[in-house]
Amino acid sequence: MKTIIEMVEEFQCPGCVCGSDTKCGFYKNDKDLNACSSHVLKTFILGIGYIAIGLPRGFCRPGPNEGIKNKMAIRLWDDGKYPAWDKLNIAVWAMEEEGTLFVRTYSPRINYSVVDVIDGGTLDMCPNAINVAEFIDEID
Repeated sequence: MKTIIEMVEEFQCPGCVCGSDTKCGFYKNDKDLNACSSHVLKTFILGIGYIAIGLPRGFCRPGPNEGIKNKMAIRLWDDGKYPAWDKLNIAVWAMEEEGTLFVRTYSPRINYSVVDVIDGGTLDMCPNAINVAEFIDEID
C-alpha cells in the first residue's frame, strides 16, 4: 500500500509548477482532498490545454471547477478508503491501472467533478461506472 505522500509524488508532482516532489517547499496537505493543495498544472499541450501528466489518459484533463484552467480537483485515497458514490456523487468513468483505481466522480447538484485516485481499488467498487480501459485508445 502507498502512503499519501507517495501518491502525491506519483500522481500530482509530475508536471507541477511547484516542484517534482513533496520536498519542493510548497507541499500542503489538503484535508478535504487528502492531496496537495498547492498543486498547479504546468504541462500545456497546444490544442488540448493543461494536463496532469501523473494521471492516465481520460483522467488527466482539468475541468472548469476552479475557474482557473491549470488547477484540478484530485482526491487521493489510501488504507482501503474510497468515496461513498451515490445519486449525488456519481462514479462516471473508472479504470484500473497497476493496482490503482482512477475514477471521474461527478456531483450534478453542484456541477462539480473530481478525479479520485484509489490505491488498491478495483472496478467492483463502482460497478455503474463506464470502464475507460475498454476505449482508452480512442481518447487523446
